[in-house]
Parts: sequence; structure tokens; C-alpha cells
Amino acid sequence: MAQQTRGYSPLTAKLYELDHPRSLGVYSTYAEVQAVVDTLADHEFPVQRTMIVGTDLKLLERVTGRRSWGNVIGSGILSGIWMGLFLGLLFVLLTDAPFIMVLTSILMGVVFFTTWSVIGYAATGGRRDFTSMTATVPMQYELMVEHTDVEAARRILIDTGAITPPPAPARSEQPRSDRPSYGLPGPRPETEQTAQGRSRPSYGQAAPAEHDDAGSPGTDRSDVPGGSRASADGIEDPRDR
Repeated sequence: MAQQTRGYSPLTAKLYELDHPRSLGVYSTYAEVQAVVDTLADHEFPVQRTMIVGTDLKLLERVTGRRSWGNVIGSGILSGIWMGLFLGLLFVLLTDAPFIMVLTSILMGVVFFTTWSVIGYAATGGRRDFTSMTATVPMQYELMVEHTDVEAARRILIDTGAITPPPAPARSEQPRSDRPSYGLPGPRPETEQTAQGRSRPSYGQAAPAEHDDAGSPGTDRSDVPGGSRASADGIEDPRDR
């Protein structure tokens, strides 16, 4: 089976190809990207390795007026006069033709262009009764540079102030040592670490007996005659004074 060949396009021509192009910047107007390329050329950069690409294309059509039979015939007459006058003077200057040749050329131009304009307007069938101007305008312009020269071009533009250098990457915060890693249990709260060796009783079990100053367990000074009442913390009861 024969291999299908791609249709010719200006974008596939060798003139518009770069070796692995990279974007150097995107600009909103053609004047801005033109100034950047001019700056590179002034610093002896090989600008033949760059390419300006217009992106986000938009079709603009400016309506200039209404179209009627009078306008069509008038524009045909004017076009015929100018073209006939040009051709008539050219014949008179280059040949020995008499000056009457100019008038003949003008008359032939008027007839030809008027007829052509009338036929063209009649072919539209009244579906386009206005005149306009059309233009394709890109909204952005991207400057492409070959990958081997993109760093050199960026260095030139930074040194000349055409572009601002990229900001330095921010340092990542060092992890705190007391912060637990994900999946590992965190440290116990300080309220549990201040027990000072005392074991807390489990629910449903009797608490261990407290010792007094003499070392005898479970002795309450309030039951001893003449003794002083003391609280669990060893503070003397005021009623014993």
C-alpha cells in the first residue's frame, strides 16, 4: 500500500522548524516580543535560532458600510479609470502610440471593471449587502528558542533587565524532633508523667493504704486521744488548736 504523504503546509517547511524549541516567554503585543528579539540581536545572539509564534488566533471583520447597486457600479468605474489611466500612460511612454490611447485604455478599463463588479455582486444573491475588512489577529506572541541556546538567551535578557529572574525556591521547614511521625504514637501528656512512681488503681480495686509519719498504715490521728486531726496532706486542723 502506498504511503500517504502529508499535504504541504508552511508550518512543515524546513524554514519554520527548530531543533527541540523551548519557550522563552509569552507576550501580549508584537512590539514587546520584537523588542526582546532586538535585544538578543544587539548582544550577538544567534537570532536565526528563534521563532515568534502567534497564538490564540481571532478573526476580526470590520464592517465599513452598506453595499448597494450604486456603490458597486461606482467602485467599478473608479477602479476602471485608475487601471485604464495607468495602462494608457504606460503604452504611450513605451511605444509611439498617440495620446488618444490613454482615453481608449480608460474607457476599456471602466467597462471591464464595472462589468466584473456587477457580476460579482449579482452572484451573492443579496446575502451580503455590506462591505468589510477582515484580519486574523493573534492575542499572544510566544518566543521559541532552540534548546541548546535557551539558557544563554535567558541570561542575556536577565542581564539587560528585559525579564526578571525567577524567584529562589523557598526552603522547606525542618521537621521538629518532638513532632511524631505519621503512624507512630505521640508522647504521653504531662499529666500522666507526673505521677512520680505512684501507680493509679484500676477501677474496681481498693486504693493502697497511706502511711503516716510513724510508718504505721491506716492510722488516723483524729481517733487518738490528745492527738491532732490532720488532713490527708498533713495539714493540722484548726479545731485542734
